[in-house]
Amino acid sequence: MGIFYEKAFPVAKTALKRARFEGFTEAGTEKKGFLRATGGQNCEFSGARLSAGMGFSEYLTEGGINPHIDDPDDPPRAFALLPYTDGDGTRKKALMYVSELGVSYIYNSVRNAFDFTMHVFDDIPAMVPVYGEDGTAKLAFCSADGIWLYDKATKMTKIYAERASTLACAFHERLFFVERPFCVRYCAPLAHTFWTDSADEGGHVEFPSEEGEIVGLEAMNEAVYVFRERGIVRLDARGAAREFSAQAVPYGGGKILEGSIGACGEKIFFLTEDGAYAFDGKTARRIAEASPLSLPTGRQVCEHAAYNGKYFLRYTAENGEKKLWILDAASERGYFSAPFVGALSETENAMLCLVGGKICAADSAGKLPAGEEYVFETASDFGIRGRKLWKTLILKGAGGCVAEVGNGYETKRREMTFVGGEARAEILLKGERFAVTLRLQKGSQLSGMETEFVVYG
Repeated sequence: MGIFYEKAFPVAKTALKRARFEGFTEAGTEKKGFLRATGGQNCEFSGARLSAGMGFSEYLTEGGINPHIDDPDDPPRAFALLPYTDGDGTRKKALMYVSELGVSYIYNSVRNAFDFTMHVFDDIPAMVPVYGEDGTAKLAFCSADGIWLYDKATKMTKIYAERASTLACAFHERLFFVERPFCVRYCAPLAHTFWTDSADEGGHVEFPSEEGEIVGLEAMNEAVYVFRERGIVRLDARGAAREFSAQAVPYGGGKILEGSIGACGEKIFFLTEDGAYAFDGKTARRIAEASPLSLPTGRQVCEHAAYNGKYFLRYTAENGEKKLWILDAASERGYFSAPFVGALSETENAMLCLVGGKICAADSAGKLPAGEEYVFETASDFGIRGRKLWKTLILKGAGGCVAEVGNGYETKRREMTFVGGEARAEILLKGERFAVTLRLQKGSQLSGMETEFVVYG
C-alpha cells in the first residue's frame, strides 16, 4: 500500500493595521494627523472639524410671504431692505430690488406684489443705507447716471446729476462715491444734496494715477479705505472736511478685482489676480493660498456680501465656470458652495440672494439648493502600502453620513449613524489605494476618522 502525504500550502501572512486621523483639512493644506480633501463642496473646515456648511432659506416678509418675482426673464440682480415706520408707528422693512435690466421695484405688503418705482438705471446701482436729518432711513442708489435717493414716502429723487459710479459707501453721516477713476466725492453730513466743494461740508479728494483706478470703497475702524487697482489708501474722514487726510497703506499684491472688496468683522477681504487677501487696516496679506480658487484674468467685476462672520464671493473663473466661495472671517478658511446662487446682497443684518428663481436668505440652519450636497472627497493609501483589505471604517462626530469607498473597480456604500459620538461600518473591499466620499446630512459634523486594514504580506 502506498503512502499518501497531505500537501501543505504556505500560510498567508496577514497583519491588522490601523490609520487614525484626528481631524480634516481642505484641499492643498497639509497638517500632520489630519485627512486632507482632494475635492468636495459645501463643507466647512473649522479647527479639526468638518461640518455641513451654510444653507439658504426662503426669505419671508413680515406677513410670512415669500415674494413672487413677476418677470423671470428679468430677474433680480441686487436686493436691499429699507426700514420705515408705518401709519401706526410700527417699524418695518420694505424689500427692494434692481433687476438685470436696471428696473427698480419695491414690495407692496398690501397687494403682496412688487411695485415699479418708476425708475430704470443704466447699470446695477449700489444701494447704500443713509439717514436724513430727521432720522428717516433712506437708500442712496449710486449709479453711473447719478445718485438717487429713496425713502418710500417720496418718489425717487436725483441728488447728484453729474458723473457718478456704483462704488460707494457711507461713513460718519456722509455718502462717499467714486466720481472719476482717480477721484472720490463726498457730501456734507446728513445733507445728501450738498456736494459742492467747501472747507467743512462737501468736496472731493483727488488721487495720483500711479496705483491705477479706484476699484472700491469700504468703511472700517473709523476710516474709509480707498482700494486702487494696485494700492490701498486710508482716508481719515472724521470731523470737518478740512481735517481729512489720506495715507497710503503698504501693499505689494496683485491687481485688485472690483466688486470683491468687502468688510466682514474686523477685516476687509478682497480677491486679486494672485489670490485672496485679508486686510486689517494696517497690512494686507495672502490667505487661503492652498484653496483652488481658479482665479479669473482680465477686468472682471465680482459679487460679494458678508453675513454672520462669513464672506461670500461669487466670480467667474478663467475656465468660464461660476464660483461661489464662502470664507470664515475668523479662521480664514474657505470652501466652495452652490455656484448658481446669485444677486448676493448684504442688507440690514441679512444676506439676500436669488436661488432657483426664489428670493432667499443665507441661513446656517437652511437647506442647500436642489441637486447640491455636503460632500468631502479624498483618495489615499492611508500610509499603508501594498494590497490590503479595508475591513472597518470608524467616524467620530454627530448627525448622519453616507460613506462611499471605491478601489477603482468597485464601490461600497454605507449609511452611517452616530451613537455616542461614533459611527462604525464594515467595508470589506480589497485594493491598494481607495477613493472616499463622505456625504454629510444637514447639521452634521465629523471630528475624526479611523480605518482598519488587513494587510497581506
